[in-house]
Amino acid sequence: MSPPITARQLRRLLSVVLAVALAVALASTLTALVRPAPAAAAPGDLILNGTFDTGSTQPWWTRLASTSTTVNAGQLRVRTSATVGKPVWEDLVGHFEFGVTAAQPYRLQFDASADVSRSLRVSVSRADTPFTSAVDQNVTLTSSMSRFTFDFVSPFGDPKAVLLFHFGGQTASTVRLDNISLTPLAVNPATDPILHWNGVLLATYKALDLPPTSSSREAAILHAAMHDAAVSVTGVGNPYRVRVPVSYPGTMDNVVAPSVHAAIDRAAYDVLTALYGGQGQSYSAALAAAVALRPSGVNAAEVARGDTVGAAAAAANLQARANDGFDNPTAYPVQENVPGAWRPTNGKAAVSPNWGLVTPFALTSGRQFRPGLPAGATGYADLLGKQEYRTQVQEIRDYGGRTSSLRTPEQTQIAFFWANDLGGTYKPPGQLFSHTRIVSEQRQLGILANARLFGLVALALADAAIAAWDAKYQTPIDLWRPVTAIEAMEGPGWQPLSKTREGVPYTPAFPAYISGHATFAGAWSAVMKRFFGTDAIAFDATTDDPHAVGVVRHMTGFDHAAEENALSRIYLGVHYRFDADAGLATGRSVGAYVFANRLRQ
Repeated sequence: MSPPITARQLRRLLSVVLAVALAVALASTLTALVRPAPAAAAPGDLILNGTFDTGSTQPWWTRLASTSTTVNAGQLRVRTSATVGKPVWEDLVGHFEFGVTAAQPYRLQFDASADVSRSLRVSVSRADTPFTSAVDQNVTLTSSMSRFTFDFVSPFGDPKAVLLFHFGGQTASTVRLDNISLTPLAVNPATDPILHWNGVLLATYKALDLPPTSSSREAAILHAAMHDAAVSVTGVGNPYRVRVPVSYPGTMDNVVAPSVHAAIDRAAYDVLTALYGGQGQSYSAALAAAVALRPSGVNAAEVARGDTVGAAAAAANLQARANDGFDNPTAYPVQENVPGAWRPTNGKAAVSPNWGLVTPFALTSGRQFRPGLPAGATGYADLLGKQEYRTQVQEIRDYGGRTSSLRTPEQTQIAFFWANDLGGTYKPPGQLFSHTRIVSEQRQLGILANARLFGLVALALADAAIAAWDAKYQTPIDLWRPVTAIEAMEGPGWQPLSKTREGVPYTPAFPAYISGHATFAGAWSAVMKRFFGTDAIAFDATTDDPHAVGVVRHMTGFDHAAEENALSRIYLGVHYRFDADAGLATGRSVGAYVFANRLRQ
């Protein structure tokens, strides 16, 4: 007695049967040389002879010999046999061996009618096992010709995809098809889930007064999870933390691929809820808005599978950061009686004093690119005795003071344009994400490119914060701010240009060396230059600072933006020049390292 056939053997058998049937159908079309050649597809259209204007049925084929196809009045007439009780794929009419690209948006359109009311299933699938569908929809046909349109984002790339009309499982009927097209769509930033959720993140920054340290960490978790979700669905690129396994159980009748949009949406929703839900933030409305952006060709099964992938990507990235030291409560020992040592400004305690000890996302440690001490000093006394230090203090006094007569109007604009220090703004990481969005939209990047670009930027900014705060707090010199230094030299009276919304003088509550703004900027510019392969990409930069409302500054490249960002802290009166220079250098090293070692293609 023969052993029972296994499910795997059955799938293989079905694959062979379908392949043989397709070969027979192709052979029959190749021998019908008396038929006119199929019309060429319209520009961009992947489907040959979708209008049937030549009277030919080529290259369309049928699976069953009992199914006949003819062209009548410029329409494909399909006479199906009765296949009640059999799978819908039992009776097929299709067009195959055209290519689709992973994460590329497409539009499928066709006209259809039937002599009896009936359903029709249409799919764009892989031509080989697993017979995964990129779009899989059911429509209802009546005697009146109707137009059907489905937009979708292919979850896979395949040079030999197949468009199938499934007629099985129903009584015999006559169906008419016409004006069948499958065309790639232009990138639409308004529907990109990466950009959508990055915008939600920036709104969260503005709603919560978060320091740039924790906000950069949280952005990295978010974008790493979205990147991993996209990579897991499409199989394109290398994940940051996890490649979620995507299996395809079932028969040829119900193999569906995860939705790219649904996977990214679920990853983002889960991460943001886990990070900020306890701070009163709800993301239900943001998820509903994301669902509304999904293409019309996504079905419920694809969404469910995408949810599974996205949830796993979110969980893996959240779990990996659960014990990274972000919540270290050790208090900072202020050295009030040591000249040169940082002490509180504006009456605020030290912000994130242990952030340099947080486990990096890509670096080996926060010390990996630690700069030398300011002006090459060996300690506080040595630094304060150096002419370079005195020169830099004087520069801040002259150009960074509230009543400076040397600072130009443009320098004042630059100072506030890059500030974004205050609550209610998107903070320094948010401004750099905003500029990334501007360039992304300008360059018309797609979902996968945005997933990688924003992932790299986020990882670089997170590690830039760790590297900068290591230099601020974990070295022999925790340098006091200019306002403290000038007061020690001249007595009270001098105040920086930097101010609160109410006009009160303001200095961020952490040591001066190195500049966090400059480190973020250097890391950002290093990633952007490498991602695009050039620095020479001009863009119009924007700001969220309340003292530069509506200001737009034209940047000639990424280095231009980074260097202006670093200099702004001098004009604002909150940093010395060596803070800016060392911050840029450290950030550039961080960005170059992240790009070389993470999210490789």
